[in-house]
Amino acid sequence: MARHKRDLSRERAWRRHIAEQPGSGQTIRAYCELHRLRETSFYFWRQVIARRDRDAASRPTAAPAFVPVAVIDTPATADAPIDVRLAGGHRVRIRAGCDRALLADVIRLLRDSSAEDRPC
Repeated sequence: MARHKRDLSRERAWRRHIAEQPGSGQTIRAYCELHRLRETSFYFWRQVIARRDRDAASRPTAAPAFVPVAVIDTPATADAPIDVRLAGGHRVRIRAGCDRALLADVIRLLRDSSAEDRPC
């Protein structure tokens, strides 16, 4: 469990120093002396940032808010279904001639159950 709240401004400052040091042509000790940093803090933050970056890279990425749509050029037939995928992950397949009121009720139910995180 973390003992302290994560200070993003401090982390950004250390990320900047850690990124700048190799290009400075100075040793870590000389760089830290020039910028009035503790050398032990430099090594500590370099290790912490490397671990955080490694952990972030191993986490699954969140699903995008918008997804690309591919329109497939196929001959339209009267009985071809239409697939609708809702934001909550539900999928509805609609066939020609479906009852519109029933469809609206089903979509509303799925939307509301996604918002409340309940299965329908």
